[in-house]
Parts: sequence; structure tokens; C-alpha cells
Amino acid sequence: MGSLALEQAEVGEGNPNLCLAIRNLLLNEIPSDVEESLDALRRLVERLRGELTLHSLEKRECFISVAGADAGSQILPLASRRYAVVDALVYEAPSGSRFFLPPLSLSFPYTISDERFRGIVAVRREALLYETLIEYLSHDPPVELILVDGPLAFSNWWSMRGRRADRRRLIDAVNGFLRICRERGIAVASIVKRPSARYLIYHLGLKEETELPDAFLLLHLLRPGERTGLFSPREALRRVVRSAPLMDALEASIYSFYCRLTSDWAIPPIRIDVPDFSLGHIDEIADHCYWSSMWWGIPLPILRADEEVRISKRLIADIYSEIIGRVGRLLGDVSYLAPYWGEGRWMGTS
Repeated sequence: MGSLALEQAEVGEGNPNLCLAIRNLLLNEIPSDVEESLDALRRLVERLRGELTLHSLEKRECFISVAGADAGSQILPLASRRYAVVDALVYEAPSGSRFFLPPLSLSFPYTISDERFRGIVAVRREALLYETLIEYLSHDPPVELILVDGPLAFSNWWSMRGRRADRRRLIDAVNGFLRICRERGIAVASIVKRPSARYLIYHLGLKEETELPDAFLLLHLLRPGERTGLFSPREALRRVVRSAPLMDALEASIYSFYCRLTSDWAIPPIRIDVPDFSLGHIDEIADHCYWSSMWWGIPLPILRADEEVRISKRLIADIYSEIIGRVGRLLGDVSYLAPYWGEGRWMGTS
């Protein structure tokens, strides 16, 4: 469905008969799919609970000073070219201090495909995140644990996104950050809130047995306050595709575990990626994340960083309105700022 049709549906302008047909389709298809796959899921969960070593978490404050870091991005699609803005922020708890570098602007013509453009934005966003952390650490903050929103176990998706120079910049930034933390004895963990990977499935040799992602399977396997044991996502990926370019390029070996930090049925377990030099703090990291996950199963420093770094469409629309005013005063013609077709409504031009 095009963006214009989506906008119409949001304000109730969709054709009622078509909406009813869509409703009937999904109301029949999704419950049927759930019922059909339920028995196989239950058998697999029961089997794995008997085979896996699961660990109980304890709600305890294990670190005094913890920093959470996240990055955000938003796209401004003009008819002439696409713009994107990228930012990153570090939130320190319990002090509540914030640190960020100047945001980054990217601009590309439509000769670059939408997929490639978004890939470049994604890679540059992650690079800025780790560059911000390096600059934050240059001020010698008294931090004991750094939680990073996003993966350290980079899937092969990342090796195909952006330009080679962008990927090199990301790798250099991650390695630089990890090197500093290793030298200073700072524990590091990355938090993957929406994991779609199948690393644990591959690790357990279940690739042919189920098509489910790790997080959905573990939503039914883990009880609130439980975590899996450690496994190597790099070795798991190599079992299936025999290559893990971005993980191979990191100077630290990355290990992962899943933990369920809330009883909410709608929130799957998160994955936590940990570099090898932080393995001695696994229990403390897991327990601290459990202790600080008071909302939506996400550790508080990550939640606050996520809230403050997010670039909303409303913010971009307000800035776009100011840009129109400035260009109108300078040039007397704002048609040079025409939005990409179908995007004008949220940008405030129609």
C-alpha cells in the first residue's frame, strides 16, 4: 500500500468494503496459522527446557555508575533529493548527565536507490554511536558499565549495507571503543531490543526444525527472570553460511545470551551481546539489567537514551516548516523544497 493510501486509512477514509475484506482475511488467516503451529512450538519448548541450562536472575544493583548509549535517524524526502539526519547520545545513570556530538546530515540524489540510501544511513548511524562513546570516554567519566542499544554481534546484513568506507568507519569505531573499555576495565554489553536473528537456533542445530526467530521461541521457553547460557553468535552463523565478515573484523570475540526481563506477554526476551573481556561480569550485567528494567523490559539507561535520541517525524516536519520560511524569504520561491510525492501530509504541505 502506498504512503498516500496509508495516510487516508489513518484518518478513516479507506473504502469500508475493502476494509471489511482485509479484516476478514486477517481474522481468519492469523488465528489459523497460530493454531496450526501451536503443538510443534509446545513440543519444542518442552524439549528444550529439559535440555538447556537456564539461569535465574536476581534483581540487584551491581554497578554504581552505568551509561546507556543509543543513536537515531530520520529521513527528509524532498522531490529533488533525500536528506537524512543522524544523532547519538549517552545517558549516564544515576547522575542523569547527557553527552552527544553534533548531529550528522547526509544527502543523496535519487540516482542512489532507496535501499542503498537507507543502508548508508544505518551504517553511519551505528558508526556515530560508537564515535560518540569514544569521545564520551575521552573525558574520563567514572562509569563502570556501558550498555549500548544495538548489536555487537553484527549479522551479515550489515556487511551488505552502506559503502565500503562506511563499513570500515563502523568497524574502526567499534574496535576503538572496545579497546578503550578493555584497557580501563569498563564492562560492556549491547542490548538488542527487537532481535530477529536465529543465532541460538543455529547454535542448537535447529535450523531445519523450525523457522522461528530466537526471541519468539524464547518468549515461550523462558520464564520472567530467566536467561540462557552463553553462546557464540559468530560460530553459530558460521555453521550456516560459513562467513561472518563484520564479526571477524572485531578485535574482541562476542558472546551472547537471551534474558526475559518482564512478564508482559507482548515483549519478547532481549539479547545481550558481551565482548570477551567482560565475560567475568556476566551475572552482574544480567542481574543489573533485570534490576533496572522497570518499564517494557528494557534497562533504564537504554530506555532514557532511546527516548532522548529519537528524531520524530513531528520534529522534522517543524524544522521543514522553518526551512520553507527561510528559503521563501531568501529566494521568494519555495518550490525548490517540494516534498517527494505522497510524503507531504506528514511534512505539513498538504
